[in-house]
Amino acid sequence: MANINDDIRGKKLYKEGSEGQDAVKDVNGEIVISKEKAKELDVLNDISELFNDDGIYQANKFLLKQVEDLRQDVEELHAFIKDAFGKDSSTAASRGEKGDAGNTGPQGPQGPQGPQGATGAIGPQGVQGPAGADGADGSSGRLEVLGCKGQLIGLLGKMVVCGETVRYEILDPKSGKQIDTLTIPRILK
Repeated sequence: MANINDDIRGKKLYKEGSEGQDAVKDVNGEIVISKEKAKELDVLNDISELFNDDGIYQANKFLLKQVEDLRQDVEELHAFIKDAFGKDSSTAASRGEKGDAGNTGPQGPQGPQGPQGATGAIGPQGVQGPAGADGADGSSGRLEVLGCKGQLIGLLGKMVVCGETVRYEILDPKSGKQIDTLTIPRILK
C-alpha cells in the first residue's frame, strides 16, 4: 500500500521572468529565466535536433533515456488512474473486489415454547336424517335408444352434465363404439 503526498517534491524546471535577465533561483526555489528563453522553450515541440546533432546527442543521451523512462511511467500511471477511477474526479470511486463471505456464526439457543392456545368448543352433533326410499330395480344392461317407429338405433352410453347442458353418448349396439352424441339443455328447478 502506498500513500500520495499533498504536493509534488520537485519544482518547475523553469518559469518566465523579465526580458534579458539571467537565470536565478527565487525565494520559492524555482528557476526564473528570461522572457525570451521561456518563449523559445514554450514553442518547442520537436526534439529531432537533439538526435540529429551528434555532439548534442552524445552530451544528452543519458538524460534523453531517463526522460523517455519517465514518459513511459507517466503513460502507464495515466492509463491506470483512468481505468481505476474514471476521467471525472468528482465522481471517482476506488473500490476493490468484493471479499469472500465470512464464516457463519454459531446457532443461537432455542427460544422458550409459547403457551398452548385455548381449545375451541365442539358444537353439538346434528340429528340423523331419515333413510331414503329404496330405488327401483334396474337392468344391468344399457338402455336402448329407439327410433320413432320403435326400431333399435343404439344404446345409451355415458351421460355428462356440465353447466346448463346434458350430453348423452349413443353407442352402436353391436360394437359398443360411440356413433353419435345428443346434447340437450338442462332444466333447472
